[in-house]
Amino acid sequence: MAASKKYSWGDLFRALGKRKTGAMFVLGFAAGLPYVLITGTLNAWFTNENISVATIGVFSWIIIIYSFKFLWSPAVDRAPTPRFFNMGQRRATILLLQAVILAMLFTISTVSPATQIGWIAIAAVICTIASASQDVLIDAWRIEVADEEITVDLLSAVYQLGYRTSVILGGAGALIIAARLGWNNTFVVLTFLMAVAVSGVFIASDSKIAERDRTLGDAPPPRWRNLALTPVILGWAWSFAALFSFMAFALNAPDQANARVFTRQTGPLIIMASIIAPAIAAAAMLYVSGKGSPGPSAFKPWPGQKVFDALYGSVLNPLADIISRLGIASILVLVLVLSYRFTDLIWGAFAYPFYLGENYGALGHTLDEVAIASKLFGALMTFVGIGVGGVAILNIGRMPCLFFGAILAAATNLLFADLALGGANTHAFMSTTGLYSLTGFMQPLADFLNLNVTVNESLSRLMLVIAAENLAVGFASAAIVVYLSSIVNKKYAAVQYALLASLGFLLGSLGRGAIGELIEIRGFAYVFYLTAALGLVAVIASGLEWMRQARHGAPDKASSA
Repeated sequence: MAASKKYSWGDLFRALGKRKTGAMFVLGFAAGLPYVLITGTLNAWFTNENISVATIGVFSWIIIIYSFKFLWSPAVDRAPTPRFFNMGQRRATILLLQAVILAMLFTISTVSPATQIGWIAIAAVICTIASASQDVLIDAWRIEVADEEITVDLLSAVYQLGYRTSVILGGAGALIIAARLGWNNTFVVLTFLMAVAVSGVFIASDSKIAERDRTLGDAPPPRWRNLALTPVILGWAWSFAALFSFMAFALNAPDQANARVFTRQTGPLIIMASIIAPAIAAAAMLYVSGKGSPGPSAFKPWPGQKVFDALYGSVLNPLADIISRLGIASILVLVLVLSYRFTDLIWGAFAYPFYLGENYGALGHTLDEVAIASKLFGALMTFVGIGVGGVAILNIGRMPCLFFGAILAAATNLLFADLALGGANTHAFMSTTGLYSLTGFMQPLADFLNLNVTVNESLSRLMLVIAAENLAVGFASAAIVVYLSSIVNKKYAAVQYALLASLGFLLGSLGRGAIGELIEIRGFAYVFYLTAALGLVAVIASGLEWMRQARHGAPDKASSA
């Protein structure tokens, strides 16, 4: 296979002048903005409005919608073309979804979290469903318009550039604007930014929709597939109903809801229904496939057979392939996938309450201070971490990096615990090493941006810990992406990768409601110690997987081809 072309930053920025790549940048921006606003920026607003940390934790369950977008992706992929401006299927449907996103963001800008958080929740759920569906179509468009000149690698890099730009503007930009104009006006400005990003579908050309492989390989006949899928579908439906009905109850009656009890009692059932049951159904299909020829009735289609086939092809078939290739080791892989992103995902919803709040060991920084420390300096460190991770993977292999990344992700929670307790250890380290003087380089940037920021020792400690955490997250993210890419079957590469990546978000997202209540009871420091300890699950799982692959002689160096 020919080596992929390597692109410099100059190539990347020059490519933005071309129609496809220019459209890709804007579409990447449009994909990232609603995500950062709903899953992050709203939490900063809630903190300023003194919404309880427990309520923020329950509200953050909305992110789970992104974890399950693979369920409706076949329907979105095949949706009939709306009649908009003579656009093709991809662009017209993206435009329709962007109209929904705009309407929901504007709705949020008109209400108050203190008195109308239920309306914000409804708008946020609708916005997130539209955003997740938009992601499916933008990913498809990127693949379909790629050619030898504008490759999918180049388009993917440009997509990330647009996405990260939206994260900075929707994160740091929102905090800076909110400190001056207030949060309602900030969301009006952000809605306008999203409206500008709609131009991406007008810049883009129509794609030639690629023919999908509709075959299901050696799958059992329709009747057996449908019987296996039916309880899985019912389990997913129950999981969503249980989760979001409790979310509605908790937002309307926060004094009566107990997210810790719900997570402890119902959480395991949700995991069983949404993850364990599909895995068992997939294993059952493997068993049935080897039982010989079925009777004629097994081949009779059910009503809605195309829907069953699409779900089987997107969930059970790729799971069955993983189980057939890995055998009992698929359990270890599932544990690793579920636990690897746990430590950063579970507390991600509480970053703003920790930085901005004043209770439970929170730090009490201003919006401007958090903007420069987390959303500017922190974003830079994430890029550095991804780069360091990529170089390390190419030089020492994916499995050592996966293992080391799990250790780093867990350990950085201890640094945040130290900050929550006053930062004595961080202060001693920075004083001894002279790092306090190095963080002063951010002061000219703050002055240039006209921010009300003084880079003092307290802010310097926050910057150091955020730098360490974002380096660790960037490094671990690079490692898990390469690992997931290495275990998927090329025949089902896109579907298996999407499925495994989505499951990786589930466990950390599900635990947020309980963590929010625990912060109010025990404080931030206790929770950081707890999440660091829970991160040991990923450390152990990645270590065992490294040993398993070494024992079987699996190649460990990432290919550059």
